[in-house]
Amino acid sequence: MNLPKLGHIALIAALACVGAVQAPMQAHAQGRRLIYVKNACQRPVRVIFMHTDSARGPKQQGWYYFDAGEESYLRSVAGDKLTQIEDQPLYAYAETTDTKPRLHWQGDGPEVKQDGGLYRTMPMSIRIDADGDILTRFTCE
Repeated sequence: MNLPKLGHIALIAALACVGAVQAPMQAHAQGRRLIYVKNACQRPVRVIFMHTDSARGPKQQGWYYFDAGEESYLRSVAGDKLTQIEDQPLYAYAETTDTKPRLHWQGDGPEVKQDGGLYRTMPMSIRIDADGDILTRFTCE
C-alpha cells in the first residue's frame, strides 16, 4: 500500500499519541504496591492502617492483630491483598495488647475512629523490599 507522506506522518503521530496516553497509565499502575507488615516487637500489637490505593484518597483498615514477630501482607475482609500508591504516605496507629504496660505508636497523622475510640495515626517509615512490595514494621525500641 502506497500512502502519501502526509499519511505516514499522521500514522506516526497517531501511534505516538497512543504511546503517550498509555505511558502515564502504566506508570500509575506500577506505582501501586502490595503492603507487607512486620511486627518486630516482641509483644503482640493491634493496628489500624490508612492506605491510599487510588485517586479516591485514604481508606481506613483495622483492627489488624499481629503476634510478636509475626509478618504478613495486609488483606481486606474479603482476603484480597491491599495496595498502596508508592508516593503517598501510609499511616498507622498501633498499640500492644498484652498485660504489660501498653505501648502506643501514634503521631501527627489523620485521626481515625474505630470501635468508639478516636486514634491519631502516624506516617509509617516504608521501604521497597526485594519483591517490590512496600515493607513497614513496628519495633518496641
